[in-house]
Amino acid sequence: MDNNLSVLARRLQQGHYGPSQLKAVFIPKPNSDKERMICIPTVCDRLVQRAIITYLEKNQKLPIYNSSSFGFLRDLGTDAAIKAAVGYRQSYDWCLKTDIESFFDRIPRQYLKARVGKALGKHSLVPIVSKIIDCEVKPTIWNRAKISRHGIQKGLGIRQGMPLSPILANLVLSEFDSRMEHLGMKMVRYADDIAAFFETKEEAQKGHKIISETLARISLSIPGISDVSKTQLLGPDDPIDFLGREIVRVGTDKQAVWRVAKKQIRKIVRKLEEEYTIHARMKADSNFQETVIDVWDSISAYFTIYKGAYNFVSLDSALRETSRKIIGDIFLDLFGEQALSRLTSEQRKFLGMSHVDFDEANSDIMA
Repeated sequence: MDNNLSVLARRLQQGHYGPSQLKAVFIPKPNSDKERMICIPTVCDRLVQRAIITYLEKNQKLPIYNSSSFGFLRDLGTDAAIKAAVGYRQSYDWCLKTDIESFFDRIPRQYLKARVGKALGKHSLVPIVSKIIDCEVKPTIWNRAKISRHGIQKGLGIRQGMPLSPILANLVLSEFDSRMEHLGMKMVRYADDIAAFFETKEEAQKGHKIISETLARISLSIPGISDVSKTQLLGPDDPIDFLGREIVRVGTDKQAVWRVAKKQIRKIVRKLEEEYTIHARMKADSNFQETVIDVWDSISAYFTIYKGAYNFVSLDSALRETSRKIIGDIFLDLFGEQALSRLTSEQRKFLGMSHVDFDEANSDIMA
């Protein structure tokens, strides 16, 4: 490893470094027949990109820091974005919720390279970053059709999966952010997700036009406004679905809060139940003890993610009930209902099986 690092450092110093082609990996989307394409650099290239990120962030070399952007920035992130959106929702009755269409895949490379050059000047990183921007997926006879179906065009966009892609995406939109701030628009942007807040419906409609026209200058776009579109105009009493949270007004004083949407809770429950069946765990060469630990590690992670939710008690109850159901289903598959029917309520509790879960399961069987 030390020798490899020395060779890599020498190639960088001498200007001989160039990134390799990316490996395409296709990951199934939950509850869908579609796949997400991730483009993975080599270990060497990932190391170089991480080093570049560390340098750029430490020295704040890129003009990507503003009051609107929260994604992929140190000390910010989802929680900060939601907090800002809740604050705006408290004061503004109308929200324009949208996202940039096929954002990463449509980023104009020449524009991005110009932004890099403007930010870094004659820095030696400029040619290296330019080569990284131009990275393409290595085509094979097995992935060509899939790559095409994902709308990937050679020479256009930056590939998702490279460590540098998020920070470069922020750079692409930094002038857009500045323009919105100059106009006084109250906006929260996390990568390609945008929530903008206004006092009236007319102002929100005008905001949609301004955002569309500004993005069009760099060949990007957002959908038009409609009930079935990802772009929506949301009034004073409408929930705002943003970054996996739901921002709503509650109580007589219409206090703005965020909660975990019911559909999101159902999605989490379904994911856990599918991931921790006995067949899935045996296929993963996991035993029962490991499964119990993994179930609670997953649930604890969700508790951490959504710890500030207004309806955290409901989430807590749903996930604890799910854990008991998972354990109960495993025992049911292993031993059958007749063996389990002989257990006392104390024994079921000891095994992590709720009495209600078991009785409901058996009432279905008996019926």
